[in-house]
Parts: sequence; C-alpha cells; structure tokens
Amino acid sequence: MSMFSIEPSSLSLSLTLGLTLGLSACQSLPKQPHLPESQALSARVNALYQQPDSSNGEQENTIEPSSTDLVTAITAQNEIHPDLSGYHPIVTGANAFAARSILTGMATRNIDAQYYIWHNDQAGQLLLKDLWDAAERGVIVRLLLDDFNNSAKFDQHLLRFASHPNIAVRIINPLMHRKFPTLNYVTGLPRINRRMHNKSMTFDKQITIIGGRNIGNEYLSNDQSSQFADLDVLLIGKVVADIDNSFYDYWSSPLSFDIETLAKFDDDVTPDFLKALDKLGLDEENNEGSSLTVYKAAIKDSTIDSDLINKRVPFRWTDMQFLSDDVGKLSKTVPADTNLVHQLRNLLGSPTKKLTIISSYFVPTKDGVDTLVKLAESGVDIKILTNSFDATDVTAVHSGYSQWRPRLLRSGVKIYELKSTAAEEKRDNKLWRARSQSSTSLHAKTFAVDDYQVFIGSYNVDPRSANINTEMGVIINDDELARQLHGALSDDLLNQAYEVKLLDNGSLEWHTMEDGKEVVYESEPRVDMGDHIWLTIMSWLPIDWLL
Repeated sequence: MSMFSIEPSSLSLSLTLGLTLGLSACQSLPKQPHLPESQALSARVNALYQQPDSSNGEQENTIEPSSTDLVTAITAQNEIHPDLSGYHPIVTGANAFAARSILTGMATRNIDAQYYIWHNDQAGQLLLKDLWDAAERGVIVRLLLDDFNNSAKFDQHLLRFASHPNIAVRIINPLMHRKFPTLNYVTGLPRINRRMHNKSMTFDKQITIIGGRNIGNEYLSNDQSSQFADLDVLLIGKVVADIDNSFYDYWSSPLSFDIETLAKFDDDVTPDFLKALDKLGLDEENNEGSSLTVYKAAIKDSTIDSDLINKRVPFRWTDMQFLSDDVGKLSKTVPADTNLVHQLRNLLGSPTKKLTIISSYFVPTKDGVDTLVKLAESGVDIKILTNSFDATDVTAVHSGYSQWRPRLLRSGVKIYELKSTAAEEKRDNKLWRARSQSSTSLHAKTFAVDDYQVFIGSYNVDPRSANINTEMGVIINDDELARQLHGALSDDLLNQAYEVKLLDNGSLEWHTMEDGKEVVYESEPRVDMGDHIWLTIMSWLPIDWLL
C-alpha cells in the first residue's frame, strides 16, 4: 500500500453515521442555490475571455489590456514557455499578504478566491476592501468560502460585500442553522463533517496563489499571540488554467449557495460595506505598532507589482501537475479512487531514495506507518517535520501521531517537531524560516519525493485530507526545490524544533538547541501528567479516520 493511501475505519464511520441518520433527515437548504444575478456575473466573466469572432473580427465584452496590467506582463513570459509553468515560493506572512493585496490592485478583469477560512479581522477586512476597490474599477470578484468557520455576524458582512454589482459570494456545503450553529452538529453532522479545505486566489486567469494559508491575522504572521509558519506558491503559466477550471467546478456546484439564499440583513445592521469595516479605524491606523501599520509596511516594502511588469520575479519554469479533489467528494457522489490522495499515489509512485514530509497535521494511521517503515527499512531516507504538542492547535491530532513515534524511529525515520516558541534562525534558507512570536504553529503542507518532485498545497498527511475534506495542490518537478526541501530538515533546524530520538530501552528524548547550547528533554516538552493521560486515552479511541 502506498504511503498516500489511508483508509478510514469503516466500522467507526458506520456507527457515527447510524447515530445521526435520523436527526440529519430533517435538514433543509434552499432549493435554488444560484441566484440570477450571480449567474449573470459568471456569464460576464466568461464573456471577458471569449475568443474573437472570425466572421467579423470583433471580440465582444473584452477589456483592452494596458502596458502595465497582468495580462500583458505575464502573457509574454507564457509565450516563451508555452508547455511549462512558473513558480515562486512565498515564505513569509508579510509577503503572502502583500502579494494578495497588490495583485488585487493590478487585476483588470476578474478575481476568483476560494478559501477554507476568511477571518473578519484586520487581514480579512483589508483584503475584502481591496477586492471591493477592484470591483469599483470594474473587476468582477467571485468569493467562494467554506462555512465551517463562519458566523452569523460574518454573514452580515458578506451580505454587505456581495451587495456590489460586480461581486458575488457563495458558501459551499453550508450549515443550515445560521443563528444557532451548534444545532448543526445535532441535525447534520455527517454532511457538515465534510469541508472544502482548498485555498487559491487567481487574478485575471493569469497568475494564482495557492498553498496552506487561509486569510486571517495568524495566517499572515500578524497575530500578537500566535501565528502559523506556512508556505504558499505564486504560479503562472499552463497550470493556472487547471486551477481556474477547478474553481469553476466548485463555484458552479449545486453545493455552493449564494450568500443571499442563506442569510438576510438583520434589522439593526447597516448595509454599507465600507462603514462596517470596524477593524480599520483611524485610531488603530495611527498607532505606530498596530496591525494595520504592519500590513501597510508589507505592501510598501513589496516590489511584486513592478517586478511582474518588468519580468523580474525569479520564476522557475518547469513541468507541473495540478491536483484537486472533485467537488463531489463533499457529497460522496464520486468514487473514492478519484480523490487527490489517489492522484498523488499514481503520479508520485513509491519513493526510492528520499522522502521529506512537512505537515501541520501528521496522522499516518497503522497502514501509513507500515508503508513508511517498509520504505525506511529498504533504504529510503525519510524525514518528517510536524508540530510538537505545545505547537499544535488541535490536541486530538497529536494523539493520532504520537503513538506511532517509537515504531517510526526504530525503522530509521527522522522526526522533528516544531517548538511553539520557534526562534528566528539566522541562516540562509530560502524555503523555510519560522519567525519569532510568542507562539508559533506549523501550518505548511508540503513534501518532497526523491530528487525531483515536490508537492505544495492544502493537503495534510492525515485521514481527514485523504478521505473527508476536499484539497488541492501542485506537484512541481524541480530538482532545486526538492534539494531545498530535503535540506531544510537537518540539525540546523534544532533552534526551531526538537529532534525526537529513540533510546535502546524504548524511551524517547527530545533534542534541541537553546541559547546556543544543546538541550535534551527526557520527557515530552510542555506535556504535564494531565496532558499525558488525555493523549493516552485519545490514542485508544478509534478516531484516527476523523483526524
């Protein structure tokens, strides 16, 4: 069995579904998910990209590109590499925010955004305002969001945002109870357990950003209490059309509902979008250390706009394959062998030399561990970086991973765990660098196979990504990127992470560097007796398929 093939426990799944079957039957969602207005908006997008009619030589409903827009800037590069795609990693949160904001400002035709989480904080409101400003210029904006992290308050904000004639917002696989979300766990658990985890933002069908980041302060390295260390990739070229087609499949699905079909304005809510941007007040804007100041500095320091126009972005051009779950995975209407995990297995095969995994949630399951052990014992060099207990934001996930550490280590697999207080390391590593904050959590999802293939996307190495949620990503065939990723997991990482080691007596040690000195922990760092008991109990439960 491939390491990328993880099957859930059919018995536990059947029991869970059986317990909730009677309650879920009473669910009801709007019969018409797509309103005429949003359908017309999508028709306008299609018209923008129609080819000229050979009969009269005219092209209807198109926008003439200027010498400084994205279409002109990128088309010239695409023409040089017609069968390839270009990529450029986005490592820091500041660059991730600036790239999205600046590209939104450069777009002239349409912007399509698809996200699992879009927080109503400074980052979320700033980027929504950028999109609103683009719509004011005539750019058509389509925003597709998963509903699991939504709220009744944010519904009101999305209604205001969607009130613009050039903007449409859809919610995929929505919760039925908007005001009292807890009721959804009683009436619709089997359905709402399946979520759209995809993350992409595409501009003028020319350039796109995909990866692990959601939209929010903690994902864009600007949260004062915690942040996620993550990885995005900026893409141009042939692969962008595949990502655009995937967005359209999700957008046009009957599982995606216009926000207006799900929620209505409350009586005491202002319908004015700009006036409701309460996180962008002048009092905070004038504060030198405020979040808004940091975001503005990120935009000011970025040169992505001029670099794109002048073709200075150091894209590496190579062959890529885009992978995405079929939207039907959310409704269980497509065969399991169409899932992204099976696409990965078919395209990557089995490693023969090296395998490096960076996954925020690493739940290998027994079958996955069997595969990794077999690979390691056959001579494959395997290294894994995931969150330590203190760094993870989902404690249950740690129980699904920690129980397998001894067996993996015994076979020769190397395991690193990111520290929650990861210090910034002063070394030249372009691919990996966690920045110092009071609390850091790994959120990247990437792995390298042998000397050539690298996956970057939303897919975690866990059963939830494999079998329940929808995911997306790209396989980048590039020896330089693979070399960087393999090299990122080494002793140089010990300022930021623990290396877990197995002693002859079967106990574990955590090795790290603190204040320039090697430190060895004989028990799991920051795990007290109560945590240990809880993790042990969780590891006994048959819930790996759910993690």
